[in-house]
Amino acid sequence: MSRKQLIVIVLLPVLLALGYLAITQTVPKHDGLLTMTAIDVGQGDSIFLRMPNGKTVLIDGGGHNDSMDLSKVSDVGEKTVLPFLRHEGVNRVDLIILTHPHGDHVGGLSAVVRALPVGRVLDGTVLPCDAEAYRRFIDDTAARRVPRQRAVRGMRIQLGEVAMDVLNPPGSGEPYGTEPNNDTVNNYSTVVRVTYGRTHLMLTGDAQTEAEDSMIEAYPNGLQCDVLKCGHHGAHNATSDEWLSAVRPSVAVISCAAHNRYGHPAPQTMAALVQHHVTPYITARDGAVTVTSDGSRVTVTTERERSGGK
Repeated sequence: MSRKQLIVIVLLPVLLALGYLAITQTVPKHDGLLTMTAIDVGQGDSIFLRMPNGKTVLIDGGGHNDSMDLSKVSDVGEKTVLPFLRHEGVNRVDLIILTHPHGDHVGGLSAVVRALPVGRVLDGTVLPCDAEAYRRFIDDTAARRVPRQRAVRGMRIQLGEVAMDVLNPPGSGEPYGTEPNNDTVNNYSTVVRVTYGRTHLMLTGDAQTEAEDSMIEAYPNGLQCDVLKCGHHGAHNATSDEWLSAVRPSVAVISCAAHNRYGHPAPQTMAALVQHHVTPYITARDGAVTVTSDGSRVTVTTERERSGGK
């Protein structure tokens, strides 16, 4: 046997092993499941989706009220969102969607952008915003040359077998006004309807009743969903009877902190969910809430259940 043949025999198993590792690391596993997790970020929103083909989407990143001095509060992105993503084995976020620029939605995204490769950003900001957390996010995405575009009604994002349709904000005009107050900014929130097979998820940011009414008018027969992420943390000015009648969810997810100073979720919202026969899951009570779809039906598990109800 020649020396060259001996080298080939010795190195071949190593090369095959390296090739296998490269394939398993770069080709996402297709398990036929779509998962959505409402991460428990306290008084804020952060939703992680993993597509059946392995693509990843992060909608909002939690954070803090815009009036807080960010140098004196912990970074929800560093403390909560990034550890969750790492626990899930995420080494890249293919798409970040910022529903609107309030601090409790944008605050944790900078930590993600600094730590992980990001494919692109869909930004739901309509009105000018000079809040510190939003400026930091824009600077961080620009520094890393992450492509960013504005979210508008009618946009469709196709990720393998999953379609994500943007239902809000409208693409022209400023129907909710131009005053940068909380209600107006909330109503411009990006709302996404996620479709996989025969199942649908409605993810609403902080959209309030004015935005809900606009979507009912624009999509009179196209809002039905299995799972609704309630707008504005279950506040009284969202999740109207008309909205619930149009969406007809069987499950609702509400992201808020325990004993928060806003009274979320509002008693009116909880009563409406009961009246419409919707099962509510609340991060303040249940911890992280995970919805899994196989394209035919959805199932829900919670952090509280996984930890034995503690």
